[in-house]
Amino acid sequence: MPLDSSVSYPASPDAVLAVLTDEQFLRDRAAALNAQVQEVTVTGHATTTRLSAPTAGIPPVFARFVGSAVAVVERSTWTSDGEGGHRSPLDVESEVFGREVRVTGERRLRPEAGGTRATITGDVRVDAPLVGRQAENAVRELMAVVLRKEEELLRARLA
Repeated sequence: MPLDSSVSYPASPDAVLAVLTDEQFLRDRAAALNAQVQEVTVTGHATTTRLSAPTAGIPPVFARFVGSAVAVVERSTWTSDGEGGHRSPLDVESEVFGREVRVTGERRLRPEAGGTRATITGDVRVDAPLVGRQAENAVRELMAVVLRKEEELLRARLA
């Protein structure tokens, strides 16, 4: 299931990256999602966030299988793209009843007139025969919520 998102910020790619790799920002993002942080590690431009994310709002067909929260690990390793911007692999994973849930792809921060264009492209994969496509759509919808919260927080921090 494809994932595609794009938003502009009124700040340079370096300024946006500084926020995305700030430990307090990562903790605030988790709090905005009502998630419990287990660990946040920031080493230069590499981050790892481990949290317990609530499953409230997921489609009822899946609610009975996943419980009230799932463990999620998100990793980013930002590098220069050589064009004044930055890129990082998109790597978010979870396991639900022994089935892998994975979001992979790429995040980019590119300079544009007046600021930065932030894009995310990727795929959602759920290793679940018969309901995989439905589960992938549900995960994609949850990622959209995460990205909206991230955008709100980024805008507030960059203001």
